[in-house]
This record gives sequence, structure tokens and C-alpha cells, in this order.
Amino acid sequence: MNTSPLPPNALPSPVLPGELSDAQLVRAWLDAKSAAGLGLRASTCSQYELEARRLLWYADAQGRPLATWQVTHASDYLAFLRDPPAHAVSNGRARRGSVAWRPLRGPLSEASRRQSAVIVGSLFDWLVRVGALRINPFAPVPRERSATGPGSQRRFLELEQVAAVFEAIEARPAPTRWAQLHQARDRLLVALLFQTGLRASEVAALTWADFERHPGRSRAFWTVRIRQAKGGNDQLVPCDNTMPELARFRRLVGLPPMPSGTDTTAVIPAIAGGRQRAAPPADPSELQRKLSRPLRTRQGIYAIVRAAFAEAADRLEREDRSEEAARLRAASTHWLRHTHATHLLRAGVPVTDVQRALRHRDINTTRRYTHEALEDVALALAGKIPGAA
Repeated sequence: MNTSPLPPNALPSPVLPGELSDAQLVRAWLDAKSAAGLGLRASTCSQYELEARRLLWYADAQGRPLATWQVTHASDYLAFLRDPPAHAVSNGRARRGSVAWRPLRGPLSEASRRQSAVIVGSLFDWLVRVGALRINPFAPVPRERSATGPGSQRRFLELEQVAAVFEAIEARPAPTRWAQLHQARDRLLVALLFQTGLRASEVAALTWADFERHPGRSRAFWTVRIRQAKGGNDQLVPCDNTMPELARFRRLVGLPPMPSGTDTTAVIPAIAGGRQRAAPPADPSELQRKLSRPLRTRQGIYAIVRAAFAEAADRLEREDRSEEAARLRAASTHWLRHTHATHLLRAGVPVTDVQRALRHRDINTTRRYTHEALEDVALALAGKIPGAA
């Protein structure tokens, strides 16, 4: 009988088998999270997997099993994500599972660190609930509270800055067919994010069959189907604004301008490099076959958008528009969703319609984009109350 003392935060779980390794504990959590009926999308499960692998890599590198973690160790982990050492950073080429894999490609932003803390905290919460740990060391980690009222969402771009991104993509040298495809693919991606307000994971999962044309009462209109969206149900998002951009890309790859459920080309394809890029096929069907592999990860979407933002920022700096350039350098992919909402409201679209387009459950979430409405209230109130005598 094993009578060795348990680590300081460990308990003999009445649910889990004894003597499980950290990797086995994490696997049990992931299996429970992805169990049928929980409504988790594949991209969400993938993010849980990534965060779990990061945590296990760090715990192993520190020689610190999860059952020994205290609050200070949780804080140390978040500091590691903010400022990782060189040996924890990879160039992104190593596959998951290989010995060369590293947990990060660079420092995580504040929003990404917050997401990591939430996901890893949910792992520790689960271990507490099944009786394997005493406490969740991430629960007491303080979080900064930000304003959440009307007009509080400031992470959006002005239309001039969005235009600068499209101009930067168009200004790229494109002497070959592959360069033109790369350029068109990146332009389509930015347009989809900005003109529909979709999340990066939702765009990465799109197929041409997800675009649907409806007859309507007065005219036909297009929607894009988001499969297994938050909550587990499919959702339809109007996408008429982005159809010209879709048609432009489809013509370039030899497809009819409007989507069809039989198309095999990926909506956002992973474009090959090396010898394949040097000599693109002349036959449209062969080209479409080469473009059939989708860019399936949020990280891939993020890299494309951030590169386009950086190119636009460089151009703005050369035009002495340094403040706009700095805003683009600070922006992330999700800013395009915020930008979509902000400019719909500025154009006079009712907040309830924007709520439905963004699929917010709580209308107060949508009201965070009502910047001009807040300004109108401030102007209406100014001077209406007399000052103190």
C-alpha cells in the first residue's frame, strides 16, 4: 500500500484513478470538456488543447507538478506568458507532439493572457470539483476591471485605417500568379472579418456551402452559416456586403462568381510555398485542387491580418500619420469585429439589428459600441445644470 505523502495541493480523488500523471489529468479534463452534448466547437477544443500543452510544457520545464501549484505559481505562469524566455519561443514550424515544439511564438497580449488564465483556471476548477486538488491557484489571481458601459469599447479602427489596410495589400508586388492569389486571399480575409463581423475561428471554419442565398420579401439576400457557434447551434449572419469581394476571389481561381455547395476550393486556402508556388497550374481544376486545403487555425488567420496591419502602419508612418500607424500596430484580428459593429451603429443601424448580426445574447454588450450615442448624451447634458453659487 502506498503511504507516501501527497503534494501540498493534492487530494485522493474519489472520482479519478490514483497515481495519474499531469498529462493524464489534463487528458481526463479535455475528454470531459469535449464530451458529446456540451456544444463545444472544434476550434474551442483546439484552443483548450493548446493551452493545456502550454501549461504542461511550463510545468515540466519548471519541475513543478500541477498538484504543487500555489497562487504564486499561477502568477509566475502568467508572467511567463507575458515575457517568455527565448527557449520557450518557436518559429512555428515544429509540429505539436514533436520534441522541438515550443509553447509560444512570442509574448502574449493582455487579452490572450486573460484567455489563457480563464482556460487554465477552468482546468484547475475541474480538478477541484473532482476532488483531485484542494484549491484552484488561478482563482485569486487579480484581474483588471475595465469599463463596460455604452461607448466603452475603444478597440476599433476608423474607416480611413481600414482603407489603409486594403491599400497596403493592393500595393504588394504581385508579378506571379501565386503572388496574386496570395494577395487576393489576404484581401478576402480582411473583408470577411470587417464586413461580416465574424470571429477569426468562424472564418477559419468556413466552406463555400456555408454561403446561402435566400429569396426574401423584397429581394434576395445572402447569409453565411456559422456551424456550431457559441452555445452549440448553427447561426446565420447576413453577408451581402462581402459578396463582391468573394466574387472577385472566386473569378481569380476560375470559379463562378457566386458560391456553390459543390466547390472544393477553400474559402480561405492555405497557399503552398516553394516549388509549387513557382509554377502554378494553368488548368483551373488543378489550381482549385491545390487551393482545397483551408487555413484552419486562428493563429494562421491572426498572422495574415497582423502582417497586413503592419504593412499599412508602415505606409501611414511614411505619410506622417504616426498616430493612426500606432493604432494599427496595437490592433488585433478581433478589432475588425469591433470595427464592424461601431460603423454599423454610426451609420444609423438600430442597436437591436447590430445585436442580432453580432449574435450577442445581452444587448448591453452591443451598446458598448455606441460611442456617438454617448457623445450625444454628454452634449445634451452639458450646461443644463447650473454651477454652484
